[in-house]
Amino acid sequence: MEKYYNSKVRSTSFKPGDLVYRSNDASRTEEVGNLGPNWEGPYEITKALGNGTYKLRDRDGKQLPRTWNVHNLKKCYVHEM
Repeated sequence: MEKYYNSKVRSTSFKPGDLVYRSNDASRTEEVGNLGPNWEGPYEITKALGNGTYKLRDRDGKQLPRTWNVHNLKKCYVHEM
């Protein structure tokens, strides 16, 4: 069973300039209950530090104070009209 699971798993990586959402569980924002959003953002990847850790910047250009692990990030797809 482990061999089957490992054959289907895809690794995720981002490069500087990519837009991502970050998990609300990991960001420790105020508790909004079960009906609150699970993801917040979008944020821009500014630096890849290696081993799945990244530095983020919000849309206003303000750098976030800590690093973020790839497990707490999700790719953001922006559709321009």
